[in-house]
Amino acid sequence: MAGLASHLTLRPMPVPTRHKFSARLVPSRRQKPFVRAAYASGAGEDPYKILELPRSADSTAILRAYRNKLREAKGNENATARIENAHSQIMMSSLSTRLQGKSDVGKEILYADRAKIFPWRPRVYPANRKLLMYSAIAQALFLAYGVFNPSLTLPIVYGAMGGAVGQLLKQNEINPPPPPGAEAGAGGGMKNVLRGFFLAFLATSLGCLFTFTIPDGIASATGRVLPFWFYQNQNTLLTLGTTVLNFLSVAFFR
Repeated sequence: MAGLASHLTLRPMPVPTRHKFSARLVPSRRQKPFVRAAYASGAGEDPYKILELPRSADSTAILRAYRNKLREAKGNENATARIENAHSQIMMSSLSTRLQGKSDVGKEILYADRAKIFPWRPRVYPANRKLLMYSAIAQALFLAYGVFNPSLTLPIVYGAMGGAVGQLLKQNEINPPPPPGAEAGAGGGMKNVLRGFFLAFLATSLGCLFTFTIPDGIASATGRVLPFWFYQNQNTLLTLGTTVLNFLSVAFFR
């Protein structure tokens, strides 16, 4: 045993090193936007003042102002955080007020869970004076072009395209497209384009029906003969219906 003990070497046991943890909390990458928003939220500021809205503004006006402000503040992180925080405050305040039964809820929100028979139907929405003037001038020029060139069908196409552009401008005014990186919302973007072309197609179809197809069909069904000028000026009548109906569509509907 003595010989065995002489060959054994006693080595000191390693002492585990204690790691010192810092009390400073370092936010992760996911936390940075929230931390930045907390510092730039502008505590104490009126959220309606930040978005330049009256307190009676509805959800559509709030969303429109929110997107416009985000577009103006593009590239400015502090301003973007203030705008997002103001929008969140307004939405939470509105939700709390509705849950308490202190405000009336619009029909679109009250019956949002009910399926609509025709959700893309035209709705009454008067255009502003600037868009109204531009639409009237454009459609008047297309109509004059068709009157002086009765053998051409291009004025009909121009009238329809003018109605589509007018509707697109109107849709973008009502539901501005969301800026890149913004939270998704109702409306805007490709939906505005599709709705603009749909309303222009609807107005063009109705214009052609009222000015030529329906009178010609009634005459054929009753065995009557329409005047010769009616058929001779077919393109002019179609241009008249297209331009007038597209102007009315841009002026009074969305």
